[in-house]
Amino acid sequence: MSTQEQRDELRRKIEQSERRNEERSLADMARDATDTATEFVKEHPILTVSAVALIGLALGSRTSKGRELTGRAVGFADHLADLGMAYASGMASKLGDATRHGGDRLVDLGDDVAFGSRAARRNAAYYADRQKDAARHAGRRAARKAGRGYRDLRSALPF
Repeated sequence: MSTQEQRDELRRKIEQSERRNEERSLADMARDATDTATEFVKEHPILTVSAVALIGLALGSRTSKGRELTGRAVGFADHLADLGMAYASGMASKLGDATRHGGDRLVDLGDDVAFGSRAARRNAAYYADRQKDAARHAGRRAARKAGRGYRDLRSALPF
């Protein structure tokens, strides 16, 4: 299989995957989002509590008493921002790892597809040659039988 054919096959598989993703219902997406959020909260409880506290401070700052506490909350928010940046940096690193892993899987898939297509091409050529030989043999045999039948018929005729 040529490189262009491999690319076309890979594009076809990607398009099929994108179509499957588009066909997912809103309920499926909501279920996935809920599962992801639950998993995130279980894996990062401190970050979750910090985010909720930050949201509470933001809402509380809208009241007069809350405005007084805003000065103290700024230092806390600074720490939360540092924590968020560290988390984002870790996620970016994990995303890079996932991208590399996905690329490796695509290369492996391409190799498997190429191997299978080469084997299919070899088998097809082998079976085509066998059928060609069988047809040639059958044609020669039929020609010999026809020649013998003509010869026998001709020798049986008196003229």
